[in-house]
Amino acid sequence: MADRVFCDLCGGSVPPHAHYIVRIDVFADPSMPEMSTDDLDEMNAEQTISQLLDQMKQMSADELQDQVHRRFEYRICRSCQVKFLANPLVQPRQRKVGDN
Repeated sequence: MADRVFCDLCGGSVPPHAHYIVRIDVFADPSMPEMSTDDLDEMNAEQTISQLLDQMKQMSADELQDQVHRRFEYRICRSCQVKFLANPLVQPRQRKVGDN
């Protein structure tokens, strides 16, 4: 028998197989910046790499990973699923000024 799940948002108990799974992937933009041959000629690759390595030495493994990719997974109840879909980034609602 499946274990009961607790909603990661409201903490409520959810019957087996009645929950929703929310997966969030946060990752660095994979597109490459535009660079000309002049940019490459002006860039000191050794110095740039050395500076990056020095910066990385000051960072934890989690901080380094957060610069590249992080995945989250949550189990939520139906009520929280409805609220999540209506406003996934939990941003304040903006009122539009309109004609009445």
